[in-house]
Amino acid sequence: MPRRLPPLNPLRAFEAAARHGGMTRAASELNVTHGAISHQVRALEEALSVELFERRGRHLALTLAGQQLLPSVQQALDLIADASARLSRPDLDGRLTIKLPIAFASKWLLPRLARFRDAYPQIELSLLPFRPGARERSEEADLTIDYGRGPWKRKWTRLIASIDLFPICSPRLINAAAPLRDPADLAQHTLIHDDDGTAWANWLLVGGVEGVDANSGIRMGTALLSIDAAVQGLGVALGDKAIATEELATGLLVRPFGLGVPATSYYYLVCDPDELQVPRVRAFIDWLLDEAGQSFARAG
Repeated sequence: MPRRLPPLNPLRAFEAAARHGGMTRAASELNVTHGAISHQVRALEEALSVELFERRGRHLALTLAGQQLLPSVQQALDLIADASARLSRPDLDGRLTIKLPIAFASKWLLPRLARFRDAYPQIELSLLPFRPGARERSEEADLTIDYGRGPWKRKWTRLIASIDLFPICSPRLINAAAPLRDPADLAQHTLIHDDDGTAWANWLLVGGVEGVDANSGIRMGTALLSIDAAVQGLGVALGDKAIATEELATGLLVRPFGLGVPATSYYYLVCDPDELQVPRVRAFIDWLLDEAGQSFARAG
């Protein structure tokens, strides 16, 4: 028995209008006129013999029938888009395994990963987080995001971003009993480390800050824990624009003073040269470098 299906374009118009709550932005997304969207929605309502929207001025609200229809239409359109992508780029099918620092994965990559999955639904990702400086990296991976200085012998490498390190702390510390308004004030506060003290020692040296013991403080082992410790007001950590952007934007953390110094390690893409011939590896590299170029430019 043949399926009774409404035409595709009215379904696309309905889904876009429902998602945007209006015709104007739906028309812009689908690159058609406002009138075309309105006509397509009316055609779908007539085909189904139901009203899908309540018109409230320029705003559209879904009726009960529209609310019932929308999830199925969105799922069907997603399936069509996914199948089309697989047919157009079958060479991208498969799993891509990436090793990367825990903090970079949590703070930078995960908030952006939905955009990669939307662009490449046929690529299945596996993430293998590690702690920079640790040696337990025996797992096989197609690509590594590393935080270091190299060299990586017989490897292809590409700099993701050169970064500055800067002190970050809870805003509660700024006007605490021991104020924190000048780098010299760090002598009265707890330093939070995510390494052996090298990062703070370098920051104090390059910044010309004297009278602060770079080896004092608490050691958290990972940048992720250091960020969390700073949020809790346990002391002053060093952050960069890859891992501290969200907390700074929301006010959970502040920069007590503007001094930033170049880090001794940077974020790199690292892989075997042969992996560059694998389309899904190349796709991820190109996507990540584009994302990094945009995000670090805004944060910088």
